[in-house]
Amino acid sequence: MKGCGNIGRILRVATLAEDSPVLLNVTVTGQGKILINVGDNDVIIGYDRSQVLAATAQDYFTLLAGTQYVFDASMGVGYLSQESSLWFSSPVGVSSLEIWIADGR
Repeated sequence: MKGCGNIGRILRVATLAEDSPVLLNVTVTGQGKILINVGDNDVIIGYDRSQVLAATAQDYFTLLAGTQYVFDASMGVGYLSQESSLWFSSPVGVSSLEIWIADGR
């Protein structure tokens, strides 16, 4: 990352309504970092919409409220999602979500 121009992209969901899943393209094109900030309520992530709906939720990952997560992104190990989008939902209450994909695009 050379310090000039963009070094990735930023996605922000200002209002992530309760039990209203949102599909976000969080794919990476090279090595770097994925930074995620979670708002006032927990957010759950799944590869399929049914995994993050309250009625059918299963096999999801929980991001805790008020927490920042940092994931390494590389071509060999440690990606969150390389070739598919992910579903995000707030299971209880309204939350927000900020994602910075810093992969040197």
